[in-house]
Amino acid sequence: MNAKTPKDYDRHLRRPPGHRVDNHRWTVKFPENVTRVCTLYLGVQSHAAPENVRILAEQRIDNYLEEQSYPPDVVEVFRTTAGNDVVSSKVWVAHWTRPTDFISKMEQLNLRQIWGELGPSRDKIGLWREQFAVPLQRLQTNYSREHYRPGLASLPDVTHPTHDYTEYWGAGRDRLEASANDLFETPTPLRPPPVRSSGFGQHLFGSNYDNMCHIRSGQRWKECDKEECEAYENNLQRVLMTGMRYLWENPEETGSIGLRMARRVTRDDRLVKETSVMGFHRNWSDLEKWSSRHPSHLAIFSGSVRHGKRFGENRKFMTWQEVAILKAGEATFEYLNCDPRTGVILWVDLASQSLATFEKSVL
Repeated sequence: MNAKTPKDYDRHLRRPPGHRVDNHRWTVKFPENVTRVCTLYLGVQSHAAPENVRILAEQRIDNYLEEQSYPPDVVEVFRTTAGNDVVSSKVWVAHWTRPTDFISKMEQLNLRQIWGELGPSRDKIGLWREQFAVPLQRLQTNYSREHYRPGLASLPDVTHPTHDYTEYWGAGRDRLEASANDLFETPTPLRPPPVRSSGFGQHLFGSNYDNMCHIRSGQRWKECDKEECEAYENNLQRVLMTGMRYLWENPEETGSIGLRMARRVTRDDRLVKETSVMGFHRNWSDLEKWSSRHPSHLAIFSGSVRHGKRFGENRKFMTWQEVAILKAGEATFEYLNCDPRTGVILWVDLASQSLATFEKSVL
């Protein structure tokens, strides 16, 4: 059941009859005992905080994830470079395949306590988390190369079979098994909350509406030789950034919510030639419209094709996509003293508590 079974839902597919792919793609196949994947995003923002306070906040998150009880199966670390967050914020991405361990680990996380223990400069630090657990039927993955295992592809005991649900419009929906009987429609037209949160000085929390879409798309050029590295950085990367800026600048049209671009870093904070765009979309249909119709994404698509043709099967540049369609309440959001641009703050109706009372209680 964890592997795709096209015979069960071929009549729903958008794949053209007789479709053949020019370039193989890979996906993740989970072991039989895995039924859902649990994901946690954690972030630390600096609002011109003293360096020692920022480092202390980041160490507290590192310590939490490294504790021996209920450890995540995978942890990756990034620094934000653009999008719906403060530039240079540190972001951790963690995954579990055992929901009970995930729940237990979340019960140990207390952002208010971490923030309160940062001392008098705590008002210069923002902390946030975004978490969700999704059944495999509403999860899809797609990787352009197999020499590197990012994100969900690095989970234990998974395999990486090839697939041909690619190279045609609508392939992303076809990779979602639940699309056989679900259009993933949002219940009503969505608008920003009538009262927008200021973010700073607030503790905001809430959950998602039905069929919100989470996406992570990645790019890695670490293994590229000099020629291919320069080709990516001077051409395709610039085209990609044009497309991302369009999403960030036109959220109501495109449905983009809380998208961050971030650069992978090592444990000692050295930059890696790898980026991810991570965040949420209003729904899958909005993302399909942008990807299939808008010139900014068509430029990314055609640029990727040209890059592939130029460097052929020896190319090392790698892209990937991981998508989850979330039913109401499957995601939880928490933002503590964060810039209002952060994550879903401006687009989801969140409960709010003032931090002023809390500050008085810990001083």
